[in-house]
Amino acid sequence: MSAQSFTARLKLSAIAVALTLSLGACTSTTDKAESGITTQQAFSALTLSQAEYERMLSDADNDSRFPAMILLARSAIAARDYTTASGLISNMQSEAITPLQRDESLIIEGLLYSSQNRNTDALFAINKINVATLPNAVASFYYQVATRIETNLFNESKSSSHMLKATEYRIALLNLINPDAKQKVALQAVDALQLLPASELTVQLNKSTDPVMQGFFDFALLDSSNSEAIKQQLVKSWISKYGSKHPLSFAAEQMANKGEVSKSDDPMAAPSAVSLKEGDKLAVLLPLSGRFAASVGEPARLGILAALQDRNSRLKVTFYDTNRFSMQEIASSLGQNGTNYIIGPILKPEVDALLETKISLPAIVFNQPATHREGMYYFNLGPDYEGALAASKIYHDGHSRPVVIAPESTRGQRAVAGFNEVWQVASSKSAVACRYQDINNIQMALATCPLNNADSVYINATASDVIKVRPSIPDNTPVYLTDRSFTGVNHSASEIALAGAYLGDMPWLLTDSVLKSDLTATLPQADSQVQRIFAAAYDSVNFSFNLEKLAKDNNDVLHGITGDLQIGKEGLIEMAPMWVKLGTDRQIK
Repeated sequence: MSAQSFTARLKLSAIAVALTLSLGACTSTTDKAESGITTQQAFSALTLSQAEYERMLSDADNDSRFPAMILLARSAIAARDYTTASGLISNMQSEAITPLQRDESLIIEGLLYSSQNRNTDALFAINKINVATLPNAVASFYYQVATRIETNLFNESKSSSHMLKATEYRIALLNLINPDAKQKVALQAVDALQLLPASELTVQLNKSTDPVMQGFFDFALLDSSNSEAIKQQLVKSWISKYGSKHPLSFAAEQMANKGEVSKSDDPMAAPSAVSLKEGDKLAVLLPLSGRFAASVGEPARLGILAALQDRNSRLKVTFYDTNRFSMQEIASSLGQNGTNYIIGPILKPEVDALLETKISLPAIVFNQPATHREGMYYFNLGPDYEGALAASKIYHDGHSRPVVIAPESTRGQRAVAGFNEVWQVASSKSAVACRYQDINNIQMALATCPLNNADSVYINATASDVIKVRPSIPDNTPVYLTDRSFTGVNHSASEIALAGAYLGDMPWLLTDSVLKSDLTATLPQADSQVQRIFAAAYDSVNFSFNLEKLAKDNNDVLHGITGDLQIGKEGLIEMAPMWVKLGTDRQIK
């Protein structure tokens, strides 16, 4: 048995035990007695021994005899004296005069069968009951027994229908029990629902029309998230959607308050971070010669210099050419000359080589490191991050059936993976991905792609490829694009050809500015990727100066030319893109 299934079975067993112990303990709010043994007493918690209940039955008058038999039968079932219980149930069914007494005997019969693991028989018994006519005390007990039976059947069959029915019974029970028990039962319902796959919960959430039931599905999904940051975002959305009257509102408020404490009030929760300060020694590590100098090193160098100039900075800056010196040689030099801070490198092998030096100086790099290191933060300019941003936008816009189109390449594969990493967390399922090898055969490649069932399409491809893909997409389906589809030139011919599509990219690229004009004048051949490297390098300087402030409050943002910047998981510098609808009427300031 796998560890996961073993954990699930333990969790299920705990829920079953909780049900067994609570039968009769969730007291009704009505049906109070005046004298004798009443219906409410017959279905309240057992407090006496079986012998004492036997004496109670022998002393009972005609009005108390039936509820006394119920108490003794329940006591016998709890003691696993099934022979006595079975005899009492037969007597009850033969002596039942009213429809209510008949239904009460069926409830106890269902309890007996479920205790004997005869759950199909138990279900057959309770399905004969007219629940609508039961007094509150009896109805409360009925829903507890019915929940137990459906939970047992789920344990036997793993059919989600039984767990969904058990959840319906628990929700019905909430209206009949005291406030303390209500919170306990509501949380039990969440625990039970989390035994179902997240995909099944998502399906049921979309199918349900009952806001109370929807709230339970939604809460079970958000509470199962492994990311505390995502969980906090989702719980705020849950509170806004379902309000304070939902049975789980208390749990949502507790979760939200706990998140606020962990983020703001607990000093241990703030990650250690060191800001760059005026007068510090800054080392900038870039490929300033060789193959990547023109396309990577030079735009990054210009971006850093521009940011320092705009700040009137007094930093002591030294540039190191990563093409001329090994990372170990550079690290050794930094350790000897009193360097306080590092910006760069950009190329992934060089980022990983910097990690291998074990140097502990705070660093801002421009590629995702192989492993997380405290004090190292990074920009992700790759296709996986593009895909993640597109997934976040599409989910935020309310779509639920996206299709991702990308080429059969490493870049395309990374874009699809990045999209689905976010989409699975947000919606508990993967998006359909359609890939192509030859753009000239795009119609054939997309022949089996379920575009007619999609409510949105994300394309990770060059602008020229997108223009050829678009005719295959239904006219009324929203199309989303990211960095790769934009040339960096506003109102270009390709942008006009893609009018109506939504594009997410750095504000720097989607707007015009003096700084952008200066760059294109210095580097006339600067394509969109060169411009993005310049922008990330520019923002790395301002981010370094504000790092401590951003680390203390995860909700704080730095408004950069690459977008609004925040500290994300494991040092990722999250860049919120600017989203525009392409067309000739798009405003460019």
